[in-house]
Amino acid sequence: MKIGVRAHDFGKKNEKDLAKEIKCAGFDCVQLALTKAIEGIDSFDDITHKRIYNIKNEFDKNNIEISVLGCYIEPSIKDGAQRAKNINTFIKSFEHAKILGTNIIGTETTKYTAPETKRGEYYEILKDSVKRIIEEAEKSDIIMGIEPVVEHTLNNSLLTRELLDQVGSKKLKVIFDPVNLILPNTAMYQELLFKKFFELLGDDIAIMHAKDISIENKVKDWRNIGDGVINYDYIFKYLSDFKPDLRVLREGIKPGTATKDMVALKTYATKYTMN
Repeated sequence: MKIGVRAHDFGKKNEKDLAKEIKCAGFDCVQLALTKAIEGIDSFDDITHKRIYNIKNEFDKNNIEISVLGCYIEPSIKDGAQRAKNINTFIKSFEHAKILGTNIIGTETTKYTAPETKRGEYYEILKDSVKRIIEEAEKSDIIMGIEPVVEHTLNNSLLTRELLDQVGSKKLKVIFDPVNLILPNTAMYQELLFKKFFELLGDDIAIMHAKDISIENKVKDWRNIGDGVINYDYIFKYLSDFKPDLRVLREGIKPGTATKDMVALKTYATKYTMN
């Protein structure tokens, strides 16, 4: 199991400084969103082959694995023309991922603001987008990592299982983020939610995002790993038994306490493998 970080939480920097800073904090791997993390890349149009190879070289020098390429699009919006552009952007990132040494590209599924009675309609739009991407992913040996978020179109493990079954491709996997599966009023039931997620989707987890929270005035509030309410003992016991090679990526770090989070995650990761 490797412990990593979301690269742009260290700020938007040139690739040389960014890779060095992440290495100095003790992380082994990253999720890299080029437009968020790399200085001079403000849109996907700014990405060149030369720059991608240079980014890869700097991360290799520091022995940091680029585990997943972040390409966050809006796959379930109704605007057909914009959705087509979003799909095309995701597909164009296949080539970038290959140069960077990963075959996993991750996205969420659009913040959901419509009435619950409309979710089925937006789910069908999402499914169409995913099918279009997966058709190309099959040809390119790329994995689409899709992240369920309780406030988004793909909002729970059951609907995610339905999507995977209906798309029917080994190139569609899930990104597991425990915090994104709970609301302030469901945090007390988190083990039940995680158990269901593992039962339905455990075999399809490609990446895990790790963060911790407290619940303050019915709102999620950021905390260092182990200082909040998330039951990481429960999570890492499962991962150690069934996903020992998973990449666990800290999301939302603050550079000043990055090493504290790294140590906490590595402690959890080794706690059960040693038993």
